[in-house]
Amino acid sequence: MEGFPVFTGEYLFDSCSSVQMLLTQETVTSVCHQHDFLELAYVVQGKGIHLAGEDKMQVMQGDLLVIPPGVSHVFHPQDLTGAEPLLIFNCMLRPELCRILRELPRPFSEVDMLPLLRLLEVKQWFWYRGKSVELTLLLRRMQGMQNYGSLRGQQQLYPLLFEVANLIMPAAAVPFTQQPGKDYDPLHDVILYMISNFRKKITLKEMSRQISVSSRQFQRLFKIKTGRSYIQMLQEIRMKYSCILLMFTKLGIQSVALEVGIYDMKYFYRLFREYSGMTPASYRNRLQSHFLSAKEMMSSAEHCSH
Repeated sequence: MEGFPVFTGEYLFDSCSSVQMLLTQETVTSVCHQHDFLELAYVVQGKGIHLAGEDKMQVMQGDLLVIPPGVSHVFHPQDLTGAEPLLIFNCMLRPELCRILRELPRPFSEVDMLPLLRLLEVKQWFWYRGKSVELTLLLRRMQGMQNYGSLRGQQQLYPLLFEVANLIMPAAAVPFTQQPGKDYDPLHDVILYMISNFRKKITLKEMSRQISVSSRQFQRLFKIKTGRSYIQMLQEIRMKYSCILLMFTKLGIQSVALEVGIYDMKYFYRLFREYSGMTPASYRNRLQSHFLSAKEMMSSAEHCSH
């Protein structure tokens, strides 16, 4: 398996939704991933790093990142201990929203819809840093409507999406250029490298060279700044990635272990149980059961509404 895991709309959207919204708290070991939908990621609170493909940028409250399908990315909080949260409001738009908008019984004009239709077709990630009060208010209104799962509720979101797209689309044409700020900690580069390369055998000595310190000094610095050892963080990254693979793929347990760079199955089972409190098979079964139950509830609700 190549690249990073793909978060699929099949798992994240209910059956009648083309728009899904989530508020997430990013951690130092968040998984680098892709999706098969467009994501608008708005920084609600905190500061951090955003890695999109090969591009790395510092983000802060008020920034909005537009991530198209197929672009690998991850957020990384600036505070490595977790004391200062990085909160992201995720607005996810399925590709079929284009078709849905065009099939609406014309409550909206083509001019109103055009910025959103163009937004849904972007291929390159971009960011908006306008610090616009109008954008903040629009996104807060959308966040307040995140439980509107019905078709009618979804349609109430569209005018807000039209306004958001109209505000941010000019930023799509602006090339990305940014240099790390004075407060940038090079330890972020080490951890982001771990997140992107954990399949490999990456040694402590190799990582210490990245920030030009001795292995002993690196271990001490890493522990002080993150609250855990280098090995503890590397294994946490591998276990998080294992969980994602169990959820979003049909890979066998042994293939999952190999995919995260662990070749001793007894060791993998022990690490996974320590991390999740259950075996990999139990974890997958629990997720699939929860997923099917949610789908059945949606199906039942739709049936009752007709």
